[in-house]
Amino acid sequence: MGAASVSEYVASLNEEQRRYVSAFIDFMRAEYPQLDPKISFSMPMWLLGKKMYEGYVAVSAAKNHFSIHFSDEAFLNRLAERLPACKKGKRCINIPYGDEASLRAVEERIGDFLNLYCREGSASQ
Repeated sequence: MGAASVSEYVASLNEEQRRYVSAFIDFMRAEYPQLDPKISFSMPMWLLGKKMYEGYVAVSAAKNHFSIHFSDEAFLNRLAERLPACKKGKRCINIPYGDEASLRAVEERIGDFLNLYCREGSASQ
C-alpha cells in the first residue's frame, strides 16, 4: 500500500530521492501556496481544480531520476524540447538526479503551465 500523506511519501524515499522531491515540494509550497498537495496515484499531486481532468502537477521518485508530471501533453512536449538532458515519459519529464539546471528550468515553466490552465478556464483557483 502506498503513502497516505505527502510527508509519509517523502519519508519513504532514500536520501537522494528525498532531497530532490522535497526541493520540488518546497518550491511548490513557496511559489503556489494556494495549491495543496495530496497523494494521488501514489505520488504528491497538486490539483488545479477539483478533479484531475481540470489539470495537475505531480512529482515522483525513481531509481535514477525523479519525474515531474503534467496533465497537458502539449505543454510537456514543448518543455521536453528545451531539456535535452531529460527523457520524456507519459505525461512526465524525467530529470536525472544531480541535474539542477533542468529542475530549475522546469520550475520556471510551472507558472506558464498554471497560467495556461487558468486562462483557458480548465481549472479554477
